[in-house]
Amino acid sequence: CPLLRPVVYDSCPGQFPDRMYTLVNNQYLTFVTKSRNTLHNNFFVCKNNRCVDYEKVCNLVNDCGDGSDEEDCTNHFQCSSKDLYIPVTDKCDGAIHCLDLSDECNEQCGKE
Repeated sequence: CPLLRPVVYDSCPGQFPDRMYTLVNNQYLTFVTKSRNTLHNNFFVCKNNRCVDYEKVCNLVNDCGDGSDEEDCTNHFQCSSKDLYIPVTDKCDGAIHCLDLSDECNEQCGKE
């Protein structure tokens, strides 16, 4: 599951220069950041080792740049051209949302 990739000490290179390191369950070193006197570690580690906030995972936008924050999400459909995600409810609804028509012209919709 991509949501279970641990944030280790060297994740997110070049991001979060104010990081503070801490040990998790005596198993691995991770980091936290501080915002308004609160410590945070709510980062998703992309396959390209970039990090985004968890709120940006499965939001129909490729925030990682490599699409890994949108992989394995059940709330959307990825157009065949790979450049656009649409809500799964828009697939096979009779309206074209993907420029390549893949949301309507496919085996699941009964039109090819």
